[in-house]
Amino acid sequence: MRARSSFTAAVAMALLGAISGCATPASPAAETPAPTVTVTVTPTPTPTPEGDFDATSLRGASIESADFAALSAALGTPVSGIPECPWYAEVETYGPDASTYAFTDPEGVEPGIFFFYTQDFSGGAPGLPRTAEGVGAGSTQAEVLAAYPGAVVDAYEDISVGPMTRITVEDAASGSRIVFALTDGSPVVNLVQWGPRAGTQWAHLCLPL
Repeated sequence: MRARSSFTAAVAMALLGAISGCATPASPAAETPAPTVTVTVTPTPTPTPEGDFDATSLRGASIESADFAALSAALGTPVSGIPECPWYAEVETYGPDASTYAFTDPEGVEPGIFFFYTQDFSGGAPGLPRTAEGVGAGSTQAEVLAAYPGAVVDAYEDISVGPMTRITVEDAASGSRIVFALTDGSPVVNLVQWGPRAGTQWAHLCLPL
């Protein structure tokens, strides 16, 4: 009788072990997914093959345009002088701190545009004009010099703007020039003038040259 009980107990233990072996194993703890890193790349503006401006024009409008009416017709947008100085007009605006202007003869004697003038204090507003070489306001000094190895760099003190670094690119064919400028402490070009009178007066443009 005792042998039978021992046999029964052994069978029961074997069955219990088999059942335990078939049990579903516990699921491992769910792993926390790694955070997703999104990299945003700001595309560099691609100028047209001929550029947005050169020493003698802006978007195809020549500095030889006799007046703002001719400039308006060339650009397809109204251009008119500021009321307090009708020889000075805003041509394009790219944001609250970035615009391009045109300066003509305050005496109304000489025809044409003395110079175009881009000011950008935003650090690189969208739509800023670029030369065919891809530089303009928002470019570094190194980028401008790489585009124009023959440019002349000098220090200049403006009566209002203060100390600046000028980078002058002469256009021998027209006698005109492009002048890129970095005001004191700016890491990038924030002023650009181009035309036959570019680079000498950067402020108080409601006063004659």
